[in-house]
Amino acid sequence: MATWTQNEPTGVTKRRRWNLEDRASLNKLKNHIAEEGCPQMQYDLAKELLENAIEPNLAKGNQNQKAVNWLVSAAHNGHEDAAKLLRKCYNDGSGITAENADEVRRCLAMTPGERAARKAARELFACLSNGNEHITPKQLERKMRRIYNLQRKRRRRDDDRSSSSSEGEQEPECEPLEDRATIGLSNVERRRFITEAHLVTAASNYSAGQMPSVNEALTLSVPDPRSLDHVPCFYRMIFHPLIFFTLFYHRLLNLIVSVPNVIPLSVRCSVLVALSWWSTRHMLPLVSYYLSLGVMVWATCKMLKTKQQFVDFRIWSGLFLSYGDNNIEADIAEQRFLRNNMKPYLYYFCAFICNLIVYPLVTDAWLPHSELTIVSGALTFLTMGVSMYASSHRLPDWLVIVSFAVNVLAKYPYEMDEVVSTRWRFLDLRVPTFSSFVIGNGIEFCLNCRTALYLVIPVLLVMMAKRSRWHGVYTFLIPHCVTLSWLQVCIATSQSATMFGVMRAALGMAGIVLFLPLFGIVALLVPVFVAIDSLGLASEELRWGSTALACGLVVVLSCVLALNRATQKYITMLQLIMAVTTACLLVFPYMTSSFKDTPRFNAMPRVGLHSLSEVDTLHWDRFHSLCAQPVQEQPNKIKAQLRCSHLNGMAVTWEGSISKVEISGVSNMLEDVIVNYLPVWLARILRCMHGENISQHFLCDPKLDAQCEEWQRVIKTLKAQSGSCTLQRWNRYEYELLVKVGTIKSGRLLGRSTHTDVILRAHHDFGNFTRRLNEGDVVLFYGTLHNSRLLADRVQVQLKTIECVNCQSKDLGTASIERAMPASPMDARLQDLMRGIKYLLNALLNPLITFK
Repeated sequence: MATWTQNEPTGVTKRRRWNLEDRASLNKLKNHIAEEGCPQMQYDLAKELLENAIEPNLAKGNQNQKAVNWLVSAAHNGHEDAAKLLRKCYNDGSGITAENADEVRRCLAMTPGERAARKAARELFACLSNGNEHITPKQLERKMRRIYNLQRKRRRRDDDRSSSSSEGEQEPECEPLEDRATIGLSNVERRRFITEAHLVTAASNYSAGQMPSVNEALTLSVPDPRSLDHVPCFYRMIFHPLIFFTLFYHRLLNLIVSVPNVIPLSVRCSVLVALSWWSTRHMLPLVSYYLSLGVMVWATCKMLKTKQQFVDFRIWSGLFLSYGDNNIEADIAEQRFLRNNMKPYLYYFCAFICNLIVYPLVTDAWLPHSELTIVSGALTFLTMGVSMYASSHRLPDWLVIVSFAVNVLAKYPYEMDEVVSTRWRFLDLRVPTFSSFVIGNGIEFCLNCRTALYLVIPVLLVMMAKRSRWHGVYTFLIPHCVTLSWLQVCIATSQSATMFGVMRAALGMAGIVLFLPLFGIVALLVPVFVAIDSLGLASEELRWGSTALACGLVVVLSCVLALNRATQKYITMLQLIMAVTTACLLVFPYMTSSFKDTPRFNAMPRVGLHSLSEVDTLHWDRFHSLCAQPVQEQPNKIKAQLRCSHLNGMAVTWEGSISKVEISGVSNMLEDVIVNYLPVWLARILRCMHGENISQHFLCDPKLDAQCEEWQRVIKTLKAQSGSCTLQRWNRYEYELLVKVGTIKSGRLLGRSTHTDVILRAHHDFGNFTRRLNEGDVVLFYGTLHNSRLLADRVQVQLKTIECVNCQSKDLGTASIERAMPASPMDARLQDLMRGIKYLLNALLNPLITFK
């Protein structure tokens, strides 16, 4: 090495030349290189200063102090020999002053890995910043993801392929910082920048096994929470299902994890004190059970969030390894991170033990076993899935799967399973089948070898813990024990669960997860179903085809509107309006109907003749004496008529015999519209689309029916005039039933004839019932008095319910248009505690050891 010469060189070239004879210039060059950050040169200068090889004119104390400063700089840059020499100087007190003592102690307190990580952070910042004072989170995030993906591919490749493709795995090139002119001044002011100090602090946190604070500004293993903001909320699962479920999963975890932070500590303590003070002997186990279950759920979500943060931590490891040297202690830092996040596991297992202790003390009526089975089963498979893919391998961890399967086979309650005890356990030897042979023998093996299965479980757990020089205890074993704990809760609660309850809980959980997508689909398709149903297409094939075509068109149109930037912000509001409008159309008939008789009718049992007649309604004898008889017998009927006019709408329950049944009115709105407002050719087409062939109503045999041929000629003429189709299936009929009320039985009671003709006005829904009635049939009916002909000789009743008492058609029952509505406290606590401890020990040690 030499210095630059000031003499003008001869020749054409203008390059400067080194002068190797000037010792002072050489020392200046070394100082210049050391000041530029070269750790080796800093170490060499410090060593020469300590040996008094350079600058002999300086005092010995000043030389040592300057050497210590160079050693500190070299150690900060990851030079381990400089750190060793600095420790020697610190122990000897050589060059240590009051000004640099704190800096030296901080430098020596760092581990080699931390110093190497800090050096890598400085090199990373120099590479990304290109001379600027800061870098952007997006730039750092892109770099980290690229390096992490390259390292994952390298781990998954074989040795022979990795050697041949080493060129493609080199460190990525540096990326320039975005120009301020391109992103705009306003965006620059809102953007959060990362400086070199931030990255150096992140390196220190990383070495200590803590998540770097810079990670809060990054989205490494989790999609950006705002990545789907541009998509309407009802279409996010359709367009981006993977991102939708990933964001939902992480948002749910963050929500559950943040619950203790939302509730102040004073409120939590007050609630616990109040529960412990007010809880009786029977309430204390219930409160403890639900409290421990809540802690288990919270701790599990905290563990899952820690697993996700561990993926981010490994991405930081890849970043520092890419820019650092061999002194980067990535494995040690990752193990420290896992050890630092063991507190949720402690909370979980304490709550789990408490939950098992109090479970047998809680009454089954206070526990939703089906819902608890679904929740615990979901958490079982969720925690198992996270622990199976803890490493970067594509295939799941086989040891986790085998251990889970052995635990299921060993702990499943075969004796309490009805299917096992009645079918598979006792094989049918007379008619053997493949399923009975395989499954039956498998169950028999599990029943007879449960002790062997229990002995295999510790072996598998030890194999899991021995991984990575026993670091697998908190990497694999403890998370797997969480899975097995949830499995135990699932098995315990499933013993009292019902099939319908499990289905209800599963549908409820699916509804919570898929609420917005399902609501969006329903809001789109229900209007289509209502519109198709209102058309009343006669052909089943035409109805299904029209429905499928209309649904497809609506879904495609909504997707196009959702993708269009001009309309995507209005599509959600449009769907909500459509859903509200459809709901109003569906409930409009119920909203506009009169419910003034509903309380009386709902108070009346529909089934049973005696229960029907005992309802608090106006009986016939009373009505006859107050209204019917005075109107018939008195010369001046006005007074009785005015009094009886107030009985309009009053409920009655009378019995009588049928005298006549007829149709009193017909209405067909569709026929009126087609005949009055459409041309003839279009009317014929619509009649055939919505109606049926008129010949179907006149199928007869001329040998049996004398008028058959005459009817056929008339129908032929009718077809020539108006077409071959009819819309009579859309007719709405009103029926009148003439009933004689007040028979000889009631006449004997009063000493005179009390029978009167009553007209029952029946709705279209009574058509099937009224068509089978015959003269003389005795019926019991319930309805309301009608004012139109109340004061005439024949009383009118609006029919609500009719029941056949004595009819020629024996299968006639009831028809209706509405539905009816139908020791010492301390000893007791100790005994409960012993029962809970026995249950816990049985859950852990059964069948090897059983506590009764």
